[in-house]
Amino acid sequence: MQTTERPDNGAGRNDVNIRGVLLFGLWLAVGGVAVSLAMWGLFRALERKSRAGDRDLPPIVAASLARTPREPRLEAYPLAPRQRLRAEEDGILTTYAWVDKQAGVVRIPIDRAMDLLAERGLPPSKPMPPVAAPLPTPRAPAAPAGGAQ
Repeated sequence: MQTTERPDNGAGRNDVNIRGVLLFGLWLAVGGVAVSLAMWGLFRALERKSRAGDRDLPPIVAASLARTPREPRLEAYPLAPRQRLRAEEDGILTTYAWVDKQAGVVRIPIDRAMDLLAERGLPPSKPMPPVAAPLPTPRAPAAPAGGAQ
């Protein structure tokens, strides 16, 4: 049996390039930090953009929401009924409509009603009946200041 000998490439010589491995590890760490910083900046920018679209709630609504019970809630969007009611009220206050067409009663926008009231003044009203003044109640006599002896 013949044995083949491997040629000696030098005593203690290694096939691994230590300098290359360390440089790769260094650049991998630098890249990881750079990607992490970029993602952090992206998330901050997106959060700032989402907050810019939010309106501040009026203090009364914010106080009402503070009293909102914890999860699970019956309403997924607790502001929706209030916003719908507010839209209906604004529609009533800003549009013309018949209240009773046969009687000739109409609803006019509140701004126009205030302008008409300022032009024409209040309609005359019936005089109010005089209110009887309350009778004075008798007071108990005051006790002497020196006390009873």
